Amino acid sequence: MGGSVNIMKNRISGKSRNRTTYFKRLIWLVFICVCIPVILIGSIYYKLSVSHLTEELKSQYMTSLNSFMESTEDRLASIEYDSLQFSGSLMVRESFFRENFKDDYVYHGNLLDSMLSRKNVHPPLQEMIYYNDQYDIVLSTDYGYVSKDHYLYSADIDQGFSLDKQAGWMYLPNASSRGYISYVRLLPVLGSTQAQGAVITHVKEETLSQEFQKHYESSDYLTYRIIDSGGVELFHSNSIDNHGMDVSTDPLYKEISEIESRSGIVYGKDENGQATLYLFSKTLLDRIYITSLSEMAIAEQLGWIKFVIIYTVLIFLVIGLIMSYICSRYVYNPVERLIQQGKKLTEKQSFPQSSSNEFEYITECLHYMHEQAESLNKHLKVIEPNIRDQFIGKVIKGEIWDKERIQSESETLQIEEDQMYTVIVVTPEKAYKFLPEEWPLTTFAITNIMKELLLKYELNGYISNGDGMEIIALVYSDDIHSNGYINRDRLNRFAEHTCNEVKKCLSLTVSVGVGSEYSGLKKASESYQEALLALQYRMYKSSSPINYFDSNENAKKQTMFFYPRDLEMEILDYLNKGEQDLTEQSLKKFADVVRASESYNLIYQSYHVLLSSIIRSIEQKGIGLLEIMENNWFDQLKSRQTTGEIVDWFIEVLFPLYFDIIEENQNLSGRIAVQKVWQHVKENIGMNISLTECAELVGMSPSYLSRLFRRETGISFVDYVKRCKVEEAKTLLRDKDMNITQIAQRVGYSERNLSRVFKHAVGMSPGQFRAEHR
Repeated sequence: MGGSVNIMKNRISGKSRNRTTYFKRLIWLVFICVCIPVILIGSIYYKLSVSHLTEELKSQYMTSLNSFMESTEDRLASIEYDSLQFSGSLMVRESFFRENFKDDYVYHGNLLDSMLSRKNVHPPLQEMIYYNDQYDIVLSTDYGYVSKDHYLYSADIDQGFSLDKQAGWMYLPNASSRGYISYVRLLPVLGSTQAQGAVITHVKEETLSQEFQKHYESSDYLTYRIIDSGGVELFHSNSIDNHGMDVSTDPLYKEISEIESRSGIVYGKDENGQATLYLFSKTLLDRIYITSLSEMAIAEQLGWIKFVIIYTVLIFLVIGLIMSYICSRYVYNPVERLIQQGKKLTEKQSFPQSSSNEFEYITECLHYMHEQAESLNKHLKVIEPNIRDQFIGKVIKGEIWDKERIQSESETLQIEEDQMYTVIVVTPEKAYKFLPEEWPLTTFAITNIMKELLLKYELNGYISNGDGMEIIALVYSDDIHSNGYINRDRLNRFAEHTCNEVKKCLSLTVSVGVGSEYSGLKKASESYQEALLALQYRMYKSSSPINYFDSNENAKKQTMFFYPRDLEMEILDYLNKGEQDLTEQSLKKFADVVRASESYNLIYQSYHVLLSSIIRSIEQKGIGLLEIMENNWFDQLKSRQTTGEIVDWFIEVLFPLYFDIIEENQNLSGRIAVQKVWQHVKENIGMNISLTECAELVGMSPSYLSRLFRRETGISFVDYVKRCKVEEAKTLLRDKDMNITQIAQRVGYSERNLSRVFKHAVGMSPGQFRAEHR
């Protein structure tokens, strides 16, 4: 074939190419003369535009950088000033000299109120933390009072306490993982050379990003950085890993630091080696704001010029090609010359020997076409199995139902249309554990195993892939002794061997569904549907992985089925009590009851009802429905195909999630209840407040509230009420001219009880306390 092609190419090149050379040269010369000036002019315009745009962008982004720096510095300065105000307040200073400060919960509450008010005034402020190193106490606007040993983010306090200066911005270990940048101010106590505490303010990094985006419309092209006076990188828009790193050795930082000007432009290269403009501006506190703009970004904005140049060149190129084609086709086309020569030969009734080349050319063309036809036939034989499998798959699924079309394509693809066919569907157990990208390889391996076993058991058929991880086998027998029917024993051994080989080679367990036999390929779709129904028997039959369709299966089912509501209530009761073992036992009883219905739909609906009841139980406890449905529980349940898989899912996935959600909700409700009781005691300090009254207020039993209150605060309810009353009495003794009897009535005590409680708590009588503090 290669020889004839070369000869044909030589004919074309020998008779046509030589006679069109001059025209083509002329066309290409004109084409080049036009394109070169266009390219040169476009290139010059592109360079000038880049230079002009660069100068404009320098001015524009420098103005935006200064504006961004001023607004960001205003935010940072307000937070720094607020931290300084709070640290210097009388309440904070006295906390280091206050007796029994560790147990002074009223004082703690006042500190927290002060921090909360400051947090509410500054929206960017996310959390404010006060730490007293003397008493190892942490007060947080998010977590309230907690000892450092029990504080979840104690590593942040240790890191902040290691600050080598009075105050500064830092990235603390836990806070940075939550997206916070922290301002730490150490609290020195008068007369002490070491810090005795710290105030930590957490600010969201998003605040800086949002501020940047306000001043830069095309922020995608920019990278911005904020570097502290000590060379610590406070913010980097493209690299979170650089936050908090020491960049004092960075050549760019060194170069900018050595420049005396407060703002300017530095030229350099980025980490990818691309030429970049660095615009910088310095604050009075020597913080450096840097914005980088790569020359590639500038070039991207001028991409339309390149497009115009390329488009123009392409237009002229197309024109040149069209002109070349016209010249070759209508002026020097060898085919036209061959036709004219044929007419002359016909008129003369004789063919000179010199004209034999034209017939050789035609013969060579026919020979070439013959070789191409044979090559095409070979190619069709190679791809015919794939076409056959696709056709059979569509027939089985009922996508092709027209009888005439089935007969026609069966004849074309050499498929026996009038055999007795049965469909076998093989699907892996626990298919939900497979990733979608693993499906093709798994189905390919199972398909090859089934093809080998078909030959071994002298069965004929076709293997194709179904939906998901289904493998479909269309099987028939050409045994003349069976009158076209498939030997059931041989078919059963084929299915069993398939299960065993897949288990041995792939370590997978598969289930097999077998439909009934039908005459004709058109009926194969009915056998396929029956095979799918047979696979549903797995929901209540687990004795064998091979399931044959039984038309009498519906007659065997229970005529009456009642949903086991009592077992459902039992499961919910055990779930609410946290009895996991008893919950699992009740679930297994539930599974036995619904499996006895021997109905795939009833079993699935029963589990759906149970899942709905569990979700409703969670929702009744105050959990949002949106939070529950994010787990996509109904889709997870749908992916389980056997009772065992469903029961395992409830035990291994749903029940642990239920317990976690309930426990988290109970902890949150407990804290809210204690805070409510705390506030009630403060507001009614003059009343005779009882534990029963507070329990009714929060809807809990007194004993449970007592345990909860001690767990959350570390002291009993009675001791807390006494301390609140004593603190109120101390305040009145210091600030008011009321006598002891009036003060006792104000805090809800008799004068005698007040003196006894006060002396036990303070170590002196009310009169002695007033004498010392007046």
